[in-house]
Amino acid sequence: MKVEFDADEAWELMSLIVARVVDEAKLPAADKAKVRRWRSGEMKPGGEPMRLLTRKINEDLAQAIERKKRSQIRKPDWR
Repeated sequence: MKVEFDADEAWELMSLIVARVVDEAKLPAADKAKVRRWRSGEMKPGGEPMRLLTRKINEDLAQAIERKKRSQIRKPDWR
């Protein structure tokens, strides 16, 4: 099985995570505003930082799927 995010999907994922962290973290309003500006400024969907993040997400996801596949092979049937 192969799962791969495109740049827009990775941006949506990153945006949702950042929004939740900003909402739930006990940060001053100024710091929350800085994080939001970082997300909308530096992490543009077509920018190089977002392409790097997308590649990293896909690499990590592929590794996780491969580990899970290997651990299922080694798992004894009697458990």
